[in-house]
Order: sequence, then C-alpha cells, then structure tokens
Amino acid sequence: MRFAPILVPFLAAALYGAPRPGLVVVISVDQFSAELMARWGRDLPGGLGRLHREGAAFLEAYQDHGYTETGPGHSVILTGRHPMHTGITENYWRDPALGRLTYCVEDLASPLVDAAGTPVGPAKLMGGTLGEWLTAQVPGSRSFAVTGKDRSAILMAGHRAQGVYWFNGAGGFTTSKAYAATLPGWLKAYNTRFLTHLADDSLFWAPLDGRGLPAAAAYTVRGQTVTMGLPRAVHAVGMPLDADFWGRFRATPFFDEAILGAAEALDEAEHLGRGPGTDLLALGLSATDYVGHQFGNGGPEMLDNLRRLDRNLGAYLDRLAAKNPGLWVVLTADHGAADFPERLQAQGIPARRVQPGPWTRALNAELRKRLAVSRDCFLPADGPMLYLDPAIVDPAERKRILETAVALAKATPEVADAFAAEELAAVVPDPLEPPALRSYRTKLRLSFVQGRSGDLLLAYKPFYYKEDPKDLATHGHAQDTDRRVPLVFWGPWKSGPRTDPARIVDLAPTLARELGIRPADPVDGQALVLQVRQE
Repeated sequence: MRFAPILVPFLAAALYGAPRPGLVVVISVDQFSAELMARWGRDLPGGLGRLHREGAAFLEAYQDHGYTETGPGHSVILTGRHPMHTGITENYWRDPALGRLTYCVEDLASPLVDAAGTPVGPAKLMGGTLGEWLTAQVPGSRSFAVTGKDRSAILMAGHRAQGVYWFNGAGGFTTSKAYAATLPGWLKAYNTRFLTHLADDSLFWAPLDGRGLPAAAAYTVRGQTVTMGLPRAVHAVGMPLDADFWGRFRATPFFDEAILGAAEALDEAEHLGRGPGTDLLALGLSATDYVGHQFGNGGPEMLDNLRRLDRNLGAYLDRLAAKNPGLWVVLTADHGAADFPERLQAQGIPARRVQPGPWTRALNAELRKRLAVSRDCFLPADGPMLYLDPAIVDPAERKRILETAVALAKATPEVADAFAAEELAAVVPDPLEPPALRSYRTKLRLSFVQGRSGDLLLAYKPFYYKEDPKDLATHGHAQDTDRRVPLVFWGPWKSGPRTDPARIVDLAPTLARELGIRPADPVDGQALVLQVRQE
C-alpha cells in the first residue's frame, strides 16, 4: 500500500511563515461530532466557541476510516496515518498468538506506575508521532500528553515522550513503565488534592448558572424506563469512591475539570512553552464520550456538559495564552456519534439497535444449514468485525464460508455492505478522494489491518446502531454521524470557516509543515493550506 505524498515543502513555514511557537496544544474532545459543534458549540462564549470563531475552522473534516472508535481515532490525530497504517483497527481485536481479544494499548512489558490495572504502552502503535518528530528535529523541544483515557494519551504521544499521563480511577492520574519508573512529585500532589476534595465534598450536577435546558423526558429502552434530565446526584460525603462512583463521575463535566486541572499542574511544574524549543501538549478531554454513551447527545446532559466544557476550556486557554503569547491550538475529535435510537425514534427517525451476538448466532445457524457444517464458523462477536473459528485452516473451506457469509450478510436488513478480509486487503484507496464520498469498501479498508482485523467486516446501514448493554448510545459506525468531526487551527492563521474537504490524517502533516519539520515516517495525510495573518 502506497502512502500519499506530501505535496507541500515542510521547510517553507520555517523560512517564510509564522515563527515557531513555544507551545502547541492539540485538543481531542472524545465523541465531539461536527454536528454537536454546529448545534451547541460554535456559539458558546468560551473555549469551544472562541476557537471556532477565531480559528481556521474546517467544516467538512472527517475521520476517514469506517470503524470509528476511540483507539483508531486517536491513533490518527498525531501520526497523519490511517488505522490501516497505525495498526489500531479497533479498541480491541483478536490476537491469534494469544488466542483472545487484546486491548489496543495492552503491553505486558509496561505495568502501570503506582496503580493497578492492565499494563499498557505504545507497543502496538506502528510508526511515530508529531511529538517524536518534533523532539528529534528541534533541540530543546518536549512532548507531553494528559488525557482521561490511557489509549488517548498513548496513541497521541507515541513511543517516546517527556510525560504521558491519564486518569485511572481510584488512584487519580498515572502513567506506565513504558514512559517512566515513578510518578513525578507534582502529579502525586495533584492526585492527593483531587482525591481529598472528592472524598470530603458532595458532588451534585445541576445546570450551569441555572441556564435553561431541554425538558426532562422519559424513554423506554430495553423494556426499562430511562429518564433524562438534570439535576443529578453524583456523590455524597461518606459514600465510597468505588467503581460505581467512578462510572458516574466519568459521565459528568467534572471529569474534564479534573483533566484540565492535571494539565494545569503539568504546566506549573514543567513551564510549558518557556524553554529553548517548542513544547507539544496532547490534551484528551473524555467526559463528552461518557456523557454521550450514558445519556445520548441530544438532551440536557450533553448541552450542560458542553457549556461547562466551553467555560472551563476557555479559562484554561486564557491562562496558557497569558504565559505563551504565541500559543497555537488545534481542536478536533477522535470520532462523533449519533443520539440513542429511542430518542431518535421519538423524533420520527427510524433508528434501530443491532444485536451483534444474536446476529452472529443467526449467521452461524444459516451457514451450518447451507454448507452442511457441524460447527459454528464464526466466533461470538460484539460488533461488526467477525473472526472465523481458528480451526478453519483449509483455504478452500475458508473461501467457501466467507463467500457464503458475505452474501448472507448483505441480504440482512441491518447491513449496508460486507467484505471478506482478502477483498479489503486488495483495495488501494485513492488518497485524493473527498472523505464524504468514500464507499463502504474504502472506509473499511482504511480501518483494516492484516493479522489484526476480522475475517468478515460489516458496515451497518444508516440509523442502525450496534447494541452495547453497558451504554445507551454507541459509535463505531461507518456513517458520517460518527466520522465527521471538528478541525480548527487557532493561532497566527487567518480565521474563518473553511468548506474545502479535510481529513484528520491531515492534522499532523499540517502542523509539521507549519513548525518547519518533516515527518520521520510515511504519512497518509497532506498539509492543509493555512494563510498567516498579516499584522
């Protein structure tokens, strides 16, 4: 597979463009779709609204791939490569060597520091990142990440960085041995303050400043009545900070407040942007994703979450800009999402839930009948990527099963298109095709990783959403609700809306050109044209 060439000389910006800044902040707001930005974000008075109004805002920006999950999306942002080249096909995939599912940042050689949990690191990420290119080429530069999720931090920071930190629940923020042997003193102190504050105070989620919100409403979901609306109690003094609490806490705007607090503590300790080179901070704000999963994105919870995020992000960026007058900021997202099906149905939209488990069992039953086989052909599945039973090794049998399965899948009401792994592996995507025009074949090819992706890959039809019993709403689909996201460059460039097509793989090459450095790895993206303001 050929990578797209970089068409703009990367040294041009260093010679003729804006001066290289002391600090670049790349912000990923998890599950923040372009539709959410247009509906509620762009007119807000704080960080989200100001970035949109004062930056170069690409209104037709897409995560180009089809399986729009957190891991793949974050692997794109600062590598400039599609998941097919970062190796991060989904959040989880089946590892044939292990004979089980593996997590996209699982790394048994990298235990967490001062915390319990799955060992994680960048071992599965293929290639380098903008932070690695920057620190290798510009003396005195540094790269950091602070996020709400381990996969967000690791897949944006890459293999080498000066500090990579994420939220881990009961212990606060942590890192892994992939990056450091111990936690820095400033982070230990922040964790102590943060956890003490939570334990000593009640936490109540009420509308910000008493502002109006969409009315509370009830929906029947999976046979149960679910009520949407604020206020909500999150924690009371004396209640344990247990797993149930952390589940509630993550699905509130207070989670992003904690992440921004950790980022400020990092700045105070490391004096970001005030050294001899350029510092890069990857900031991953995760509350919007948890709010979207638990409450959907069309009700009062999401609106209040975005209002609070706008206020808190604006205050944070104001403080950073005061210390770094030449600050550059980029805003984007790993993916978007649609609202939950039952609320869409109440609006007249024919949304449906897809049950991957029963769907796969029905497919196996039909294959047994049609092909006269005595066992299930596919392993149990929880999404649109299915794996054949590893005992099926005969190439002719594999071909016969997959050809039949593809035909059966395409005939089901939920599936828009279906592909065998061999068919996708042979697809050569056009690097210049606008992302809005991509076929399902190309979208899934951009997600496909040989040896990691499944044997049968499905694209659901519009308004069919995979079911996850833990969540009210889901993402991961090849539809534009999940693919189209904000992309805003705020800094020395001319502001205003941009309607030319853009992809998130273009972000890292664009920043590399503006910083006057070259990607040290092949990239799929191309540097977008940004015009420097004339003072």
